[in-house]
Amino acid sequence: MYFDAIDSTNKYLKEHWKELPSETVVWAAKQYGGYGRMKREWVSPRGGLWFSVLFKPKNRPMNPWHYVRLYTMAVKDVLKKYKLNTIIKWPNDLLVDNKKICGILGEGIYTGKTFAAIIVGIGLNVNNHIPDELKDIATSYIDEKNKELNLERLLKQINNTAYYDYYIKYFKNNTISIFTKKWISNLNIRNGDFIKIISQNGEKRGKIVSIHGDYLEVMFEDGIIENVYAGEVSLRKESV
Repeated sequence: MYFDAIDSTNKYLKEHWKELPSETVVWAAKQYGGYGRMKREWVSPRGGLWFSVLFKPKNRPMNPWHYVRLYTMAVKDVLKKYKLNTIIKWPNDLLVDNKKICGILGEGIYTGKTFAAIIVGIGLNVNNHIPDELKDIATSYIDEKNKELNLERLLKQINNTAYYDYYIKYFKNNTISIFTKKWISNLNIRNGDFIKIISQNGEKRGKIVSIHGDYLEVMFEDGIIENVYAGEVSLRKESV
């Protein structure tokens, strides 16, 4: 489903998920109410690729974070075909030289206490030049390579990669852990790295003990080891 302009593709799917089939894709040339994790504004001008995908699977894992990982891997693979190397910033961004080029948001819809649907929103900077005030933290394909990509072709390539290379192959109860290990191997963090955790309660520094699907095990400066969950914090990698 294509819109020339919409407030948010994720919001549209949240309002219409019941009547739409699983794997529906909503794509907009421009969003005027785009948002990321923790409801942060996501600037979505013309030239970028802004889309959301609805999943209502049967007999497949229903953890929203699996679907975020699905698209971080798919976008990474497709950009590599266009000679742009990225790395996954835990848990849901893609970086080029420490600048964000893509953010991915997963949202679950409940009926009672169980998931009825999962919506994944993808914001990828493609043919849109980054404003000067954001160039230290963000980039786009055109700013990196000085050429444009066909957005419709790119959209199809990303969804085909997500569906055929990962979703069909790995999104089963007995193989989802294999996919999670692949995702972990493509992260910008490793066991032993020093990090800064930013939350509503402030900032804390620590060292990664181990990386898991939905959380990090972190030893903080006071020596206490805690599990840090992706939905609650932002993370910055630190030099020693």
